Amino acid sequence: MVKKQISFFLFYFFTISMFCQVGKAVYGKQLKSYESDTPDNASQYAKKIVENLKTQEFQLTFNNQKATYKKIKFLNNNTSPVLKAMTEGIIDFRGAIYYDKASDIILHEKEFAGVNYLIKRNKIDWILTKDTLKIDNYLCYKATTTYTIENTKGKHTLEVVVWYAPEIPIPYGPDGYGGLPGLILQLDNNGILTSLKKIEFFKKDNKIDIELPTKGKKVSEEEFNSIVSKQYTNRKN
Repeated sequence: MVKKQISFFLFYFFTISMFCQVGKAVYGKQLKSYESDTPDNASQYAKKIVENLKTQEFQLTFNNQKATYKKIKFLNNNTSPVLKAMTEGIIDFRGAIYYDKASDIILHEKEFAGVNYLIKRNKIDWILTKDTLKIDNYLCYKATTTYTIENTKGKHTLEVVVWYAPEIPIPYGPDGYGGLPGLILQLDNNGILTSLKKIEFFKKDNKIDIELPTKGKKVSEEEFNSIVSKQYTNRKN
């Protein structure tokens, strides 16, 4: 049954992907577990962080073959360094993502320790489900995947849940997630919800040129994580 479902989605995707899709989608982020109606349970810092998150926006610009995703609204210069660091830590996204559908690759352009890197993202092993959810009048389907993180308490496996819309037949999404038979409208990752705020489609004659970056040290995800780990280990010593 699962194989039949996947085959259906692939057939559906390749059939409707012949239609040109050009436009932009704007996403916002929020804490999944924060309850705005019980402010007494949250610290002043937590409330300010929630307010800061509401001001941040990320834009996915796409054409029929490529897409790019980056932050478009930033914290103002008056934000305290502590609050800024805490907010950015929760957002957990820096740099820019580039998608190339024809080559089936996702690149993350990111600066770390004064060096610009081009990180080739690993292919995501999605589990497709029959669960559905209506988001902004789009019928969305649920897909899940997992990844492993390691910290001082050991290794942990985290689940990522996304809702994608086959009605928008482009294999992109926020934060470098994609490869599904439809645009990802909502991403649930480690307690942070990234949700579509608005989407705009352009006329077919309105072209958007997207070029993949070429300047930077090319590394895999594993190589980049190793570089980061060594850097932090050296700082402690």
